[in-house]
Amino acid sequence: MITREIRIQGIVQGVGFRPFIKNLADSLQIKGSVINTSNGVVIKANLWDEELTKFIQLIKTKSPSLSHIVDIQVQDIPHIDFNDFKIETSKDTGGITLIPPDMAICDECRAEILDISERRFFYPFTNCTNCGPRYSIIEHLPYDRCNTTMKSFNMCSECMHEYENSKDRRFHAEPIACIDCGPKVYLNYKGKIIENQEESFKKLAEHIDNGGIAAVKGLGGYHLICSAEQNEPVLKLRKYKKRNTKPFAIMAENIETIKRYAVVPNEVEKILRQPESPIVIFEWFRRPFSNLISPNSNKIGVMVAYTPLHITLFQFMKTKFIVATSGNYKDEPIAKDEHEAETNLKNFTDVFLHHNREIYQRVDDSVCITADYGYTLLRRARGFAPYPVALRKYKDEELFASGANLKSSLLFYKGGYGFLSQYIGDLDNIETEEMYEEVHNNMKSLFNINSDTAIIDYHSQYRSSLFAEKKYKKIYKVQHHAAHFASNLAENSYYDNAIGVVMDGFGLGLDNKGWGGEIFIKQDNIITRYAHIENHIQPGLDSAAKNPVRMVISYLHSNNLLEKIKPLLLENDYTTEQEISLIKSAVDNKVNSIDTSAAGRLFEAMGSLILRKRSNEYEGELAILLENLTYGECEEEYNFIFEENEIKLYNMLQEMLDDILNNTDIRIISTKFHNGFAKVIYNICMHLKEKYNICTVALSGGVMQNIFLSSKIYNLLVNNGFNVLIHKKVPANDAGIALGQLYYYLCDLELKY
Repeated sequence: MITREIRIQGIVQGVGFRPFIKNLADSLQIKGSVINTSNGVVIKANLWDEELTKFIQLIKTKSPSLSHIVDIQVQDIPHIDFNDFKIETSKDTGGITLIPPDMAICDECRAEILDISERRFFYPFTNCTNCGPRYSIIEHLPYDRCNTTMKSFNMCSECMHEYENSKDRRFHAEPIACIDCGPKVYLNYKGKIIENQEESFKKLAEHIDNGGIAAVKGLGGYHLICSAEQNEPVLKLRKYKKRNTKPFAIMAENIETIKRYAVVPNEVEKILRQPESPIVIFEWFRRPFSNLISPNSNKIGVMVAYTPLHITLFQFMKTKFIVATSGNYKDEPIAKDEHEAETNLKNFTDVFLHHNREIYQRVDDSVCITADYGYTLLRRARGFAPYPVALRKYKDEELFASGANLKSSLLFYKGGYGFLSQYIGDLDNIETEEMYEEVHNNMKSLFNINSDTAIIDYHSQYRSSLFAEKKYKKIYKVQHHAAHFASNLAENSYYDNAIGVVMDGFGLGLDNKGWGGEIFIKQDNIITRYAHIENHIQPGLDSAAKNPVRMVISYLHSNNLLEKIKPLLLENDYTTEQEISLIKSAVDNKVNSIDTSAAGRLFEAMGSLILRKRSNEYEGELAILLENLTYGECEEEYNFIFEENEIKLYNMLQEMLDDILNNTDIRIISTKFHNGFAKVIYNICMHLKEKYNICTVALSGGVMQNIFLSSKIYNLLVNNGFNVLIHKKVPANDAGIALGQLYYYLCDLELKY
């Protein structure tokens, strides 16, 4: 009999893979061993050819649901005599291991903690090989308990029996614990420490039911939790978060609770039941909770209780729906330990539910939304990070990609894999910059990265770029929107010629103007900026993104349409004669301004004009509100003109102003704008298809998270013979920039304009 060495790479640690291999080998009477290494899982076994074929086939088809096999390699090695099949002690072999994300509680563990006859009844840290913490607790590789934040908890005899029993679903489940030996919760209730678990949950539940706010330590950080059914705590949370209208996400115990009060689309229910268990945004009309949750929209972000701690809390509460928002102030990192929570969140609450399992990596909740083409992530964090993207173009070097300044995520590359971090946030305050460095250092250590090359944004003043320039010797720059295009191609493992439709906010172009409404062509390794939205002056630079009224005046003045609607603009404090005069002067003289083609500025400005609202409370708010006005029954469109490689706005603006002055329903105006924009994108793609024989289109950029728009473009293109690439597990927004930077570098791309 021949001794074979089988090397398996992928998500094969922390998902019950070694127990699976052990049980499979025993069932086939195969003798050998399996071991975790930092190169993946290595099996050594005595197998004839037929046995090997069957063994490999069953590994591929029967592997644990949370695993993901990327590659299997087999070689013959010198003969070893095995008496049985064993799981060996893990080894660090200096290679690369793919780390699983944190996963929601599985159905078996959920049932177990709700069964009074089980010893883990109401135990808030119940998990098995199919669920529970992974990325948030791993300090080093290989993935063994001693290399996680569970190392200080010694297993009791019953847990040890489960851990060593190859027939148990907790066989080699590294975070295994119970009430006797594992982590424990304790409540700081207004300065009084309550250590009894049941009393802690009862007191916390009473506080929430009575309209209080509490900080609760979860899987990857603290949530601020209050009843979603009462106006007062939601209003208080808005006040302290400085979040006047931006929707809050809500949590329910389970899908059944949600379905009692809402029509849940099949796609939404499917996502809510997945192990990743993200927040899912969908339209909810008749609400069993406060309208203050989402005052300007029927689109509500919903999640189910995904940890045993949250499920246990629901058993003690009368409240069916809670707000469970990130435990932080606006734009700051989520709190991850007792000191941070009680220091940073003291203005929100004086009630804190802590636990003594350390969080090594802070990880926020992921957010997704459904579209005609499936679901797409808006925020990639718990459940998805640090799941890697496999890159077919390979370079034998280790790399760092710094990402962007807003919605920042960073990336490390090693051995053909791009490891994209969790969502970090906007790098416009010292706290988030510190989190960026924390994630950088943790991932660099975790994956044993030794790189001296960093890939950064073309905008050298981005905080991410400045960070990389301090840490790395070799710097390689990639233009922002070319990186968006490349990010889509990387996620879809696409390397051929393509059209790139990148609709986004501001990014510095190679001509030192602001880009953001771009049509690219990729031919071999050359990317050409073929077309763009015509440039307009962005007065006040970044302040125009926060105050879209300035772009409204700029667009109208530049197209000689301002006087047509000026009297209406002066009503209800929307703008003033003085502001109009200042903006006109800035546009005419190009003072404190920059030319921009950014689609983000256009959509925000049109939202501002239609709604007569001056400012964004949060990034892209007015563009989001503009999308919320759209409806599918309207097929009319405004006329965007494409000529001289530019999308011209004059006709569209003139037609829109006529509708506004004629008091046309704003829902019709918004829909006509979206329909017209989608149509001109389609027309340009058809032109490029005929001219260059390119039939693949990649949609990217933050504006493509406008689901009405991206679905409209997608359907127009697919129905006319195009292959359309969309983002799914990597956001179309700036959180995907780091992946695009890597792809651009690996493929030796060159941008021309």
